[in-house]
Amino acid sequence: MASYPWVVPWQRQQQNLEDFPSLKRWFETIAARPATIRAYEKGKDLSVRPSVTEEGKKILFGQTARSGSR
Repeated sequence: MASYPWVVPWQRQQQNLEDFPSLKRWFETIAARPATIRAYEKGKDLSVRPSVTEEGKKILFGQTARSGSR
């Protein structure tokens, strides 16, 4: 169950579940569970927001060795 969210973005990660038939079967089984459907429905408003803001990107990815040591 804890692995399910890691598999959800399989297309964005440029993976192909057809290459992993057992994983695909497991993923589809978990996705069809009523509890999973309810949970993802509750989180729908959160999942459409960017997880990192532009300011956050500057902080996370805009540093260099020199700028990080100041």
